[in-house]
Amino acid sequence: MIFFSIGLPSRFAELCDALTARLAQHCLGSVALGSFNSFEDVATAAIRSEAAHLVAASRQPVVRLQTEIVGAGRPFLVALGDVRSALGDLLQRPNYDIAVATREIASSCAAMLTLTKAPGALVLPGAHGEDPVRLAAAIAGHLGFVVAPTDLAAIASAVADLGAGAQETAWTDGLSEHDQAIVGGALQPYVGYFAGGELEPIVWEPDLFFTNEDRADGRLRPAVRPIDVTGRARILIFGPYINLPPGAWSATIVTAFSAETAGNSFVVEVTAGIQLGYERVQPAGEQVIEINLQFTIDESISQPVEIRLISERAAFDGRLVLGYVSLTPRREVRTETHQQLIETLHR
Repeated sequence: MIFFSIGLPSRFAELCDALTARLAQHCLGSVALGSFNSFEDVATAAIRSEAAHLVAASRQPVVRLQTEIVGAGRPFLVALGDVRSALGDLLQRPNYDIAVATREIASSCAAMLTLTKAPGALVLPGAHGEDPVRLAAAIAGHLGFVVAPTDLAAIASAVADLGAGAQETAWTDGLSEHDQAIVGGALQPYVGYFAGGELEPIVWEPDLFFTNEDRADGRLRPAVRPIDVTGRARILIFGPYINLPPGAWSATIVTAFSAETAGNSFVVEVTAGIQLGYERVQPAGEQVIEINLQFTIDESISQPVEIRLISERAAFDGRLVLGYVSLTPRREVRTETHQQLIETLHR
């Protein structure tokens, strides 16, 4: 048997993983706990594991794995917790800054969008100070584990430290106005959705993207400054490598071009392992251009979204600067309307 514990990257999700594993072990015996985000990961572990049962902890399950989990009709956990707390947890870890933490949490939120609405999900909000015993009881009840109250208390006590130290401060506390914009644009739409609202437009600030300009330490440079297009044809801007929920999307890429780029040709493409859409733009002079693209995230997508801005031929001069990328869920043509239009064409 495979038990799924899915959640945002946080101390709370780790607590739920550990509780699930210990409850399963208490009731079933041999259990292995592992981190799995794809259908292939789970299949490989199931084949190779010597344990009779698996607890699959997942932070960014790909669309196909989401579909399989929901389609199986079995109970699973969604350790949603709080987006702001998850951000605070990540920022305490080595090598995490605002951009890195925002990318990771945004990718995880995208997976939660579908799973929190699934019939078999037990959505755990992870209120600060959550009683581990009560949490263990909720998990056991949902997954069908029969555990005596004294055993529940012992299991909860053994892993209670995992939930300690979770951040409850708002993500705006201590952040600059600029950092607030990065975080708010990418994450606030999910906060509103998880609170019961509609998914508002997602905004990716240029700090989440990269440029190919050289840097002394060899690290990728964020695309926050004007980029010199002089030189050979090449990828100028790329990123942010963030997952999006399945469905149809409209993207608006706002970019400013200098007068020297007039007559040059640039391509903006959206990829996720495969090309999802592209658009060509030719600046007429110094201007700000909104480049609009439409694309769909379907079950075949197993990689995060990358948007590339590419110069198509060598340039002698010119600069460009990325403003932001805005992404909005797009309503697809209704099935009945699609069929009616096709039938009308053949009359």
